[in-house]
Amino acid sequence: MKMKPVKLMLMGITLLSAMFIASCSSDDGPVEGDKTALSAAITEIEDALSSAEEGTLEGQYQSGSKATLQAAVDAAKAVVADKGAEQAKVNSALANLQAALVAFEAKVVEPIDLANLVARWKFDEGTGTTANDESTNNFDGAFKTGPAGWGAGVPTWSTDRFGAANKALHFDKGANIEVPYNTALNPTKISISIWVKADEIKPGNRFIGLQSWIGYKFELQEANRPFLSIGKPDGGTYDRDSQQNLPINEWHHLIATFGGGNMVFYVDGELVLAWDNTPGDARSISGTPYNFVIGQDFPTDKYAATDTNFDNDHIIPLAWGGFFHGSLDDIRIYKSVLTASQVASIYASEKP
Repeated sequence: MKMKPVKLMLMGITLLSAMFIASCSSDDGPVEGDKTALSAAITEIEDALSSAEEGTLEGQYQSGSKATLQAAVDAAKAVVADKGAEQAKVNSALANLQAALVAFEAKVVEPIDLANLVARWKFDEGTGTTANDESTNNFDGAFKTGPAGWGAGVPTWSTDRFGAANKALHFDKGANIEVPYNTALNPTKISISIWVKADEIKPGNRFIGLQSWIGYKFELQEANRPFLSIGKPDGGTYDRDSQQNLPINEWHHLIATFGGGNMVFYVDGELVLAWDNTPGDARSISGTPYNFVIGQDFPTDKYAATDTNFDNDHIIPLAWGGFFHGSLDDIRIYKSVLTASQVASIYASEKP
C-alpha cells in the first residue's frame, strides 16, 4: 500500500532540518550534535516502510525501492550511534535521508487518469469486421482491405498471447482497420501501448498511422526495432528508435511516449531508451484530416499513386507507405506521457 504520511514527513523533516542547521555552532571545539530530528525521521520512515508493498499495482512501489530507502535509514542509524558525530554530520545525514525519501516516493505506481485514455482496442470480439473501442470515446474501427499493389489483405482473427483463439488480429498485405479522424486521436503529447508479434523482419513494418510521419506512425524498422515518428508543427518529423532488435514470432509489449521534450521506449515493461532531444508538441492534422489506421500507416483509398504532388498536398504515396505483417493485440492510446511505473503496471496487468 502507498505510504500516506510521506508528504507530511517530508515537510516535517525539512523544517526540523532547517532548525538544526541554523543551530549549528563552532564554539568550544567538537560537540556531539543534536540527533532528535534525525532519530524521529528514522522512526517514522521505518514505520512506513513496514507497511509499504512492492509490486506493479497502483499504490505499490517499484521492486527494489524499499531496500534502497532502508540503506539510507541504516546509514542514518550509524550517525545516531556515533557519539562523535558533530552537528554538521547529523544535518548531512538528515538531508541524505530526506533525499532518499523523496526518491522513494517517486517510485510509487501512480494511477493512470482514465480521462487521459483516448482509446483502447482489445480485439476480443472474435468475429465480425469491427474493432470496438473500450474507452468512453467509442472510437470503433472498421476492417478495411489493403491496396491491390500490396495484395489486398484483410484483417483476420488469430490467437492471442495467452493462446486464446480469435482474441487477436493478424495483418498482412495492407490489411487494416480505419477509425474516423477525431482531434482526440491527435493529441499534442501521446503514449501508445501495443502487443506485437512480427512474422518477419522488413522495412516499414508499420502497425499504426495518422497520416504516417506527418501526424505519427509506430512501427518496427529494418532491424525489427520499435520506431516512432512524430510530426512537428513546423513541418519536420522526429524519427527515433529503441536501438533494440526484437525477435520475430514472439509476443512483445511495446510502449512509446512523446512529450515534455522526450521520446521514450519501453519493451515488456522495461525502459530501454529515452531520447531527450524532441522538444515541442506533436503536429495537428486537423486542417486536412485523415483517418487513424491500424495495420498500415495511411488509409487505403487515400494513398497517392505517385509522389509528384507530395510537396504540395502531403498525401502519402503508396511507394512510401508501409504495412504490418504479423499479429497485434490490446492497443491503447493516451493523451499523456506515461511514467515508468505506470508502464510497468500496464505490462503486469496484461502479460501472459
